[in-house]
Amino acid sequence: MPSIGGPELVFVLVIVLIVFGAGKLPTVFGQLGKGVRTFRDESEKKDVAPLASTATGTTATAAASKYCSSCGKPNADGAKFCASCGTPLAA
Repeated sequence: MPSIGGPELVFVLVIVLIVFGAGKLPTVFGQLGKGVRTFRDESEKKDVAPLASTATGTTATAAASKYCSSCGKPNADGAKFCASCGTPLAA
């Protein structure tokens, strides 16, 4: 994997300067920073959401101790048939 050093960064900066001009650079970099911040915030939201759902899901699975032998889904204690596939549950 090629490494990016000082000369390459200077070259990229010169190209950006030519394309956008010196007057628009603060706006361009501001929008770039805002996009990175938004991406970071959204990726943190996705990391937090599964943790919250597993915390609420543990109470639901604690009450469900019967598992279907056919599909493997958890069912309520008093269930006689699987809620997912309809297979009769063992007593």
